[in-house]
Amino acid sequence: MLFSSVFKAKARAVLQQHWQTALLIALIVNLPSLLVQGVGAFTHSDPMLRLENLLMEASRSSAALNAFPETVRAMLSETGVLVISGLSVLAWLVTPALSLGMNHWTLDRIRGEEEPVSTVLSRLGIFLKGIGLRIMTALRVLLWMLPGVAVFVLAMIPLWRADASSAQSVLSAANTSMMLMYFALLAMLVLGLMGYLRYALADLILADEPQERVLSCLRRSKTLMSGRTGALLGLMVSFILWYFLVSIAATFAAEIAGDVAGLLIQMLGSLFISVYMLTSRAVFYEALRTAPLGASPEPPAEEPPEDLLG
Repeated sequence: MLFSSVFKAKARAVLQQHWQTALLIALIVNLPSLLVQGVGAFTHSDPMLRLENLLMEASRSSAALNAFPETVRAMLSETGVLVISGLSVLAWLVTPALSLGMNHWTLDRIRGEEEPVSTVLSRLGIFLKGIGLRIMTALRVLLWMLPGVAVFVLAMIPLWRADASSAQSVLSAANTSMMLMYFALLAMLVLGLMGYLRYALADLILADEPQERVLSCLRRSKTLMSGRTGALLGLMVSFILWYFLVSIAATFAAEIAGDVAGLLIQMLGSLFISVYMLTSRAVFYEALRTAPLGASPEPPAEEPPEDLLG
């Protein structure tokens, strides 16, 4: 049986005295999206925030609701919004390759190799594969969610068939539809998570073997994860407490020192957890990759000291 604490202990041993490098690399990976968010907030040109504000205004005023389509068209034609949208697309195109570079650095670190910060740029040559992998993974996860989507659509049938002249009939149909919708959302969540877990190692495989084809990475991830999705799920769930603690710390910091301090704590905490989680997942991948066929995988060689195992 695979225990998440063992892989997390190995991850801590791998990152020991290398946290600064790992956090710097994680910052570089997130820098494009952070810059886009910062520019959008500073210039008030973030299209999503603007759209959210317009929706709030439309919900409070009938005049704003009637003018909503025209207001949205005017907003989308603004130079600032167009610039932010373009920068967002560029960030989306570059980030997958940077993530693969970070995966490469992490795997080398697990194998005892010392790599510089510039390793984060080592997979820019396969940025098209990185984009393709993200798209194909998303499509396959969406396919897994289709039964839940079908149930969600079927949940509308009672409302469509309800007698509009009878308030009791409409209320009963609405209750039935809501129950079915909750079930459909739960089904989409569970099925989507199952689909994600099947392909959760594909990005590590591509980072490790950049010559591999995207579909091959997905197939190999599916093979490696056969019968082990529960173990990876347990590893991921074990980080929930960390996110909870970071949120509490950020809230307290915002109350005591202001919103900027809270935002800084939230950002640094999230970077720390993302590095910790990625390294633990990479240790998990390395264990599966090196395990004999049909055998229970063990953490990679060079076990962490006993004090790390707690």
